[in-house]
Amino acid sequence: MEHSKVKKEWQVRSLPAGVTEELLQKTGAALGLPKAIVRLLALRGLSDRETIAGFLNPSLAEMPRPRTMKGMDDAVAILLRALAQKKPVTVFGDFDADGVTATALLSLFFRELDLPGTSYIPDRLQEGYGLNHEAIRKIHADNMGRWGEAGVLVTVDCGISDAEVVTAARELGFAVIVTDHHRPPAELPPADAVLNPHQPGCPFPCKNLAGVGVAFYLLLGLRSALVEQNHWKENSIPNLKSYMDLVAIGTVADQVDLTGCNRIIVRNGLEILNRAERLGLVKLLDTAGKRGGEVTVDDIAFRVAPRINAVGRIGSAAAAVRLMTTTDPAEAQHLAMELEHANSTRKEIEAAVFDEAAGMILRDELNTLHSLVLYRNNWHPGVLGIVANRLVEKFCRPAILLTDVPGDDRGDAVRLVKGSGRSVEGIDLHAAIASCHEMLHRYGGHAGAVGLTLGAESIGTFRKEFNAFVAHESAEESVTPILHIDQHVSLADLADPDFLAAYGSLGPFGAGNREPVFCLRGRQLANSRLVGGNHLRFSILEDGLAVNGIGFNFGSFLDQTRSIPLDLAFTLRLNSWQGQDNWELNLVDLQP
Repeated sequence: MEHSKVKKEWQVRSLPAGVTEELLQKTGAALGLPKAIVRLLALRGLSDRETIAGFLNPSLAEMPRPRTMKGMDDAVAILLRALAQKKPVTVFGDFDADGVTATALLSLFFRELDLPGTSYIPDRLQEGYGLNHEAIRKIHADNMGRWGEAGVLVTVDCGISDAEVVTAARELGFAVIVTDHHRPPAELPPADAVLNPHQPGCPFPCKNLAGVGVAFYLLLGLRSALVEQNHWKENSIPNLKSYMDLVAIGTVADQVDLTGCNRIIVRNGLEILNRAERLGLVKLLDTAGKRGGEVTVDDIAFRVAPRINAVGRIGSAAAAVRLMTTTDPAEAQHLAMELEHANSTRKEIEAAVFDEAAGMILRDELNTLHSLVLYRNNWHPGVLGIVANRLVEKFCRPAILLTDVPGDDRGDAVRLVKGSGRSVEGIDLHAAIASCHEMLHRYGGHAGAVGLTLGAESIGTFRKEFNAFVAHESAEESVTPILHIDQHVSLADLADPDFLAAYGSLGPFGAGNREPVFCLRGRQLANSRLVGGNHLRFSILEDGLAVNGIGFNFGSFLDQTRSIPLDLAFTLRLNSWQGQDNWELNLVDLQP
């Protein structure tokens, strides 16, 4: 996380009511866990032995059955008919890592079934998000030319808000299956089948699946039906766990809560990812600098996902789909380098937009602004979301960045701008922009991230109404951001092999299961130095023990680290270097 100069108030979390130190001690002894680990679990609402054991050892057997998802029987029936009649199936995906992995997932399994078909991902700059009429006409023409019929259209990570285009697709002869995880509008699209855990009347218990998770459930449902039909010989039934590396990547990348089903998915997906069997992902990790050592959630979040997203932001995300589905080593290497180059270009564009956007914010205005809505006509639309996220981290306010719609030539009176937004904890961004829906041409997303389109003439009004909503929802005390500390620790705690071994089973960390934040008070840092431009490397030495640490973008604190004792707030990271795995401190905040 980029270090912010905004002063944070540290608050140590309290144990839930009824949880005593004696209970922690007894539970730890019964489960063979250090008391410090049991305390961390209690802070997450896990205090009884059975719940803790289930959390630490999530099982695939706990996943809900596919047929509990509304629309599953209809969707499976459509695909079974397509398989029997050799109808083409086109997978239409979003251009981010969630949509890309979902597209690759379905494409690979349909290839395994010998189903004819293709995949299609729209161009972010020219076509925008979701289904569009021109793409549907193009797919229809291609399918008619190759197979003589439209066939089946399956959307992944999109489609729930595209009723008009779904109608047009069905009029062209497509059978349409919509799989999505975004909040549905009041009226669902008139598809032949809709899979979305959020749709009314859906009893599926895991509501927080990513788009790739919903697509994976479609495959689970289809495989189950094919097993019932004796489609495969008993010893040749495909094990869909082998696809869970893709599901894990999309799930982590989309920042959905890593609880329940998603925790099980990511745990098992990491296991598959570490087998290094998918050629394209091996090449991608290699070009991203991950050579050896265990592949972790951090590797997905900071190496894999940014490169998949980058090629979708500034180029064609179809290259990422090909990377994940190819079996040709030369092609895999070429595509991995293409994604690496796209990521480097993205960083340059992002840095320029961030500098300009941050420069537009006047410090004296921050006293009255509860949100940030910024516009420039020439910003690259592919980086608006990631820049908005950096502004949220820096200024601790919901942020929306807007720019002109590329190719929009309808005149000033109806000129459209589009944008992306990110939120802070406690503010539902989707609800905030929904409160301004009358001036929006299109919007969608969820509590933490949104996309929207509106008329350029409405920017000022939108800024005022959006800020008023956020101001109403914000608590007065939230002006000073709170940093929640899970617990104080000693250097001896951090060097305890029992603690570190048990700590590893708390993951995977992410939304809904945040990394614990620890605190060391009044420590003098040793060997502090700058690395990588503005990152702070240091060590802490005490009673014969030594722990290393890194503070990304904490370089401005170098002089303080050499002169005065400091309070450190940090998470723990497993650093793999030259075949050695070592835990180190990852700074979150630093104060005298």
